[in-house]
Amino acid sequence: MRRFGKAMAALAVAACTLFGGVATSNAADVTNKDNPITLSNVRVSDVGAQTANVSFDYKIDPAQVDEIKDVCFSIEVQRITDITPIEKANSSANTIGGTGFPYIMDCSTGVSDDELTAGSYDSIYGFHGDKEYKGVFNDNDLSTDGSKVAFKASGQWFARYFNKNSWNGKASGSFDFPLIGLTPNTAYTNNAKGSDFPSYPYQEVVQDTSNELLRNGVHVKTPVDIRQVALYAQPIYKDSNTKVSHWVEDNENALKFVPDFTTKSVAAAKPAETLPDKTDVKAEVAGGKVEPGKTARVYIDNLKDVAKGKADANSLFWYAYIYSTPQALTGPDGAPFVTVKKEEKTGKYYFDALIPSNLPDGEHKISVQDENGTVQAWTPVTVGDTSPTPTPVDKSKLNAAVGDAAKLAEKDYTKDSWAPFAKALADVKTVAGKQDASQADVDAAVKALADAQSGLKKAETVPSKPSKPDNGDNDKQSDSNKPAATKPSASDKKADSKNDGKKQRLDKTGVDVRSWPVRWSPWPCWVPVLQR
Repeated sequence: MRRFGKAMAALAVAACTLFGGVATSNAADVTNKDNPITLSNVRVSDVGAQTANVSFDYKIDPAQVDEIKDVCFSIEVQRITDITPIEKANSSANTIGGTGFPYIMDCSTGVSDDELTAGSYDSIYGFHGDKEYKGVFNDNDLSTDGSKVAFKASGQWFARYFNKNSWNGKASGSFDFPLIGLTPNTAYTNNAKGSDFPSYPYQEVVQDTSNELLRNGVHVKTPVDIRQVALYAQPIYKDSNTKVSHWVEDNENALKFVPDFTTKSVAAAKPAETLPDKTDVKAEVAGGKVEPGKTARVYIDNLKDVAKGKADANSLFWYAYIYSTPQALTGPDGAPFVTVKKEEKTGKYYFDALIPSNLPDGEHKISVQDENGTVQAWTPVTVGDTSPTPTPVDKSKLNAAVGDAAKLAEKDYTKDSWAPFAKALADVKTVAGKQDASQADVDAAVKALADAQSGLKKAETVPSKPSKPDNGDNDKQSDSNKPAATKPSASDKKADSKNDGKKQRLDKTGVDVRSWPVRWSPWPCWVPVLQR
């Protein structure tokens, strides 16, 4: 199961490390117990420029194992580089941190590793200048005024802890603690000496140093070198009313100093022309494209078992670069390195890197190298807009379907079958007119219209019977159908007399159409009478 550390700017959140202490409950039902955890065999490995791994063994008093819900392992890094004295600080070992052990944290506040951003990373792990420390000692009444500033200090300080999935529920075990946020070329040591508070000397040494400067008449910013890296373990009990005692002597076995170590320089990026042709580890970006100003996921394959184990514990730290001219890539959390992790859904190993927003489009390479500068893998990438180029939408079938459907007439089909067809046709026309219609929209509309058209049913056509003329019982022509009697004129008679006995001849032109009902037809019929 993946575990994430949490971190905080230790002196900003817990000024108790110097003055404030951890509030203790006055409730009568709170039970304070000696810390049942003993730490041993503390060691440092895999020291890089900004990361290191702290490993240690632990044992828990068997009498308390069943009462414990979780164990919180924490490391506090303190490094003061200058002090500006203002007033006398309270340097009494009996009152530092209230009256109890000042290092205890609630192990619930802070920022988780997976929630870090570029801004929060720097605010926690970066260099802090002129931090105010409050707690002025009054010699007259031996009181401390916590509202007044005693001195200002600059340096690096943060606390980092693991409180979930860090303990396996057993009375003994080992733990690997990934320590990030370190500064390159820097010694992380424990040089606070000469204190009356030997179990945890850093707090008193810082205050004593400021007070000594005041006694010597120094009121300006003065370089100092005070360092401490402390490891602490505390149980989190199932019963919320059970707490660890705040007294130092009750926690001595659970507090250890981390062995001194010095971080490396950041290894220079290899020039593009020196990248190896082949590497055992393989790198690949899905699709081979990355976009400026956005996070790219680079998949890593063929890791060795040791590297896989570190990646599973979120403690495999590498340095990534993008070419042609090598440019360092940061993690999306703002870290100046990338963390190789395991993708839960696929089981693939990967790292995320932020592509610089000012990177020009074109062909580039991404390489990744370990803390020693050895190139582990590289892959070619295309920098540019990774949005897929839209494919032109083909509406030819849609337009053809609309044309064919327009030829159909509603009167030729049943009402029930025409209604869905008409709706499908209207929908198709709507899609045809949309400029942003997708190919899926077009294809779906064409199919819907085809389905509706195939469901059309022809309307039944029954010819109507014509009405029969009423001719009476004797089937004689009615008076209304008789031609009107006309008396021939004198000229007509003369013309007729001239043609008597001659063969009749029709002119090729001149047709006189006259209406004569045909007796035996059931319908009135019109026959032409040709004029001579």
